[in-house]
Amino acid sequence: MSKSHASLKDFFNVEKGERLKTFGLFSWLFLFICVYYVLRPIRRGMVLDGLGNEYMPFVYMGTALVTGIVVWIYSKFAYLPRKKLIGSIYGIFFANLLMWWQAFQFESKLTSGLFWIWLDVFSIMGVTLFWMYANDLFNSSSAKRLFGIIAAGGGLGAVLGSTLTATLVNSLGATNMLLVAAGLVAATLGIFLFIEKNNDQAEPVRRVPSREFEKEKVSGLGKAFQVLFSSRLLVLLTLVVCFERITPDLIQFIYHEVLHNMASGANAIAALDANLERWRAICEFVIELFCVGIVLKRVGSAPCLASSGVAIAGSLLTFAVFANPMIIIAIFHVDEALRHSWFKAAKELTYTVTSRDVLYSIKPIIEMFCYRFSRGFAGVLILLVNSVFGLGTPGIVGMGIISASIWVVVALKLNSEFKRLELEALFKKDAEGGDAVEKSEKELVPA
Repeated sequence: MSKSHASLKDFFNVEKGERLKTFGLFSWLFLFICVYYVLRPIRRGMVLDGLGNEYMPFVYMGTALVTGIVVWIYSKFAYLPRKKLIGSIYGIFFANLLMWWQAFQFESKLTSGLFWIWLDVFSIMGVTLFWMYANDLFNSSSAKRLFGIIAAGGGLGAVLGSTLTATLVNSLGATNMLLVAAGLVAATLGIFLFIEKNNDQAEPVRRVPSREFEKEKVSGLGKAFQVLFSSRLLVLLTLVVCFERITPDLIQFIYHEVLHNMASGANAIAALDANLERWRAICEFVIELFCVGIVLKRVGSAPCLASSGVAIAGSLLTFAVFANPMIIIAIFHVDEALRHSWFKAAKELTYTVTSRDVLYSIKPIIEMFCYRFSRGFAGVLILLVNSVFGLGTPGIVGMGIISASIWVVVALKLNSEFKRLELEALFKKDAEGGDAVEKSEKELVPA
């Protein structure tokens, strides 16, 4: 009985004072990812049926440009209290969806391309704000126990969102699904305000950053980039984030070709894609709920950070030999499941050794600008390899193998640097009268 109780605690170890925050964050991520998975198949159907996959490299480059502008605007308001900052941005999301619904009353290829770019900005900004807030509520020790449970909200949201689209798109139509998404965004905003109201009454979390971050005060983009490039941890994080985007985008280009050959028409493509995403999301949810916490605690973050790159490199090598399109379908969804579950939790864990200034000023640059700039870079690569040099799919497969291999190497280096800084922060905490070193070392993620 005691053994089963201990095993259960490995999966669901939520302490008394953490329950409301954990449930609130689970619900917030659940609703936001639900919105994204309602819209993602809709977007793919509209773009493949309207604009065409051959224009996707230009869409990727447009995403990089627009995200750069958005990050610059965000930097002007990053000083605002988090309630006003995050609440205002989610309010803008709601208004934007109503505007897009109106815009799609008039058919236009350009509109579908612009909507792809907007949804990219929407998704990365919404998720970045969420994890920025979650990192501000929990320290490193709590994050190891709770981030897997919280991330499971995203997996469950993906199941519901893709199910809603697969079920309703043929009866409501792709355009009217935007109204469903707008209602869910309004509910997400309500959840955030509820968490913030309850958190105002709670004791603030005492962060113990490593020494290299404790005195850093970030004001403006110039200082933010200066701090970023002076930190080995942040440079490695940025590289991981870049290859996390470049590599899957190379696969996605081939995936779009496969998908377009399997279905025709915006609604049919959206329904097929939503069904595939629903089954993947179920696997994602199980991994997040039952595996992430225990893997981070017992095995460490290294395999979580590197596994997606390993899977992609191996699958693309297999595809190069057998040329079966089902391999592309499989690795596209396996990669998504791994990245959205334990990769995401492990990556967010690395921010727990930084300061609040890093969270609110530098993290958005890494997770929004660098992430989407990398999508623009992927667009340039695809354009050069596919169109300029005429290497087609084999060339993109080769680039994917190289990119995935670099991702694995950088991820392992990031894990080593995080371990070093985490140990430093724990000794600093002990020196300041915190927990004993012996107890702290037991909480360390294994190498």
